Amino acid sequence: MMTSLAPDLEIVQVLGTVCDGKAMSSLMSAYKINVVLHAAAYKHVSVVQQNLVSGVANNVLGTNTLAQAARAAGVAQFILISSDKAVRPTN
Repeated sequence: MMTSLAPDLEIVQVLGTVCDGKAMSSLMSAYKINVVLHAAAYKHVSVVQQNLVSGVANNVLGTNTLAQAARAAGVAQFILISSDKAVRPTN
């Protein structure tokens, strides 16, 4: 499904994983991506602590895979959005 917000801006919704380098490269090439806003990371600290391999694979390796695909595709800007959660928040 594509949504047009402005004549020169198009949002394309794609469900996938940042760990799939071929898919990320294909998407960036197919849509001629200029800016990547990357916020895909597992956020639930206690769950990630109990599942370190999956957490590192997604949060660290997946981010690297996406960044490398962006570089290879000539993406102008790669913005990492961090929304880290505290382990024991007080509020």
